[in-house]
Amino acid sequence: MNDEELLQFGANFLPEELAAAIEANPKKWQIKHTKYDWSLMNSLILLIILHFRRFFNLRQLIKSYCIITFLSTHLFIAVSTSLAQPISLKLLGDFEEGWSHHWMARKFTSRFTRYEVVEEDGNLVLMAHSKRSASGLWHMLDIHPGKVGKISWRWKVAQSLSNKNEKKKRGDDYAARLFVVFEPHFLNWKTRAICYVWAGHEPVGSVYKNPYSKSVATFVIESGNEQSGQWIFEERDFIEDYRNYFGEAPEMVSAVAVMSDTDNTGEETKAWFDDIVLKLSEPEHERK
Repeated sequence: MNDEELLQFGANFLPEELAAAIEANPKKWQIKHTKYDWSLMNSLILLIILHFRRFFNLRQLIKSYCIITFLSTHLFIAVSTSLAQPISLKLLGDFEEGWSHHWMARKFTSRFTRYEVVEEDGNLVLMAHSKRSASGLWHMLDIHPGKVGKISWRWKVAQSLSNKNEKKKRGDDYAARLFVVFEPHFLNWKTRAICYVWAGHEPVGSVYKNPYSKSVATFVIESGNEQSGQWIFEERDFIEDYRNYFGEAPEMVSAVAVMSDTDNTGEETKAWFDDIVLKLSEPEHERK
């Protein structure tokens, strides 16, 4: 069954409104295959259906299979397929109702860094308060980028940390961090990341491996207290940074995260984040 036949067959089991939308604009819903297809997943689903056919209504199971197949190939890769044109994706900054559903907390010690939305000069921003704590907020993604991948954001810190051992485990603390996380695909557990930091001691422009993981590259973007208390706009070409550090282009962007941590040094600080935006070009394998 080709893409067009699958589209028409699966749409027969969808709500009338969605089916009508597909019929009115079929190109919008056309499958744009990524490097990894869904044939394995669909085969597993079909095997499960055949195994349980004696217990359930076969027609209902087939309908479920068609719907799951349709959704997996059209909706679950919506972020990836939308990259057929260059896009700008705002991940943080509007703080509309439900924004926090896209950001999940990840704790690295027994104490959480406290994150909350606060108002500053009539604008809502995200504040992080770290006191001997280490946790971050993660926005999960599934994006196959092209040659250009930039991330921009605004941040500020109340004060940088007095830590002078940032390249060692006992000093792996920063007033503010922003991560771009990469994974080749869902069958490969190797995860790489670029960590942009506001350091306390290491000079701006320093690049070094994280003391806990050689798969995490630390890039010092700001350092010291010269600009503490001021909002600073940053923009980085994370594709270029990744290529320069790891020696190859990334295959997938799987998350963006923010963090303020002081668990190793036992210090306390506050950081603010706003206007995190991804700018991405069309994936190479999508171009015709």
